[in-house]
Amino acid sequence: MNKIYSRETAEIERFFSDTLAILHVAEELKRHCRPSLYGKRFLTDAQLSEKLGISRRTLQDFRDRHVIPYYRLDGKVLYEESDIEDFLMSSYRPKF
Repeated sequence: MNKIYSRETAEIERFFSDTLAILHVAEELKRHCRPSLYGKRFLTDAQLSEKLGISRRTLQDFRDRHVIPYYRLDGKVLYEESDIEDFLMSSYRPKF
């Protein structure tokens, strides 16, 4: 009637396995989630260059030519995620 549970019991092993899986998902979410400021998300120069697969020097050139909007806070450059999406959509050329 009353079952004794030990570490080797299948239910306990499944519990620990599920708990580790949940912990892994939580760590991935923490790593990829960026908090927003007033509902806006920002990317750093390094993050944006990695996402777009371009050099940071190319981003500098885009800023110098006023191609993409950016914020400069005490020497740190930030790009609003929605501005980058707008820039990419305006640059989109459909295939023929």
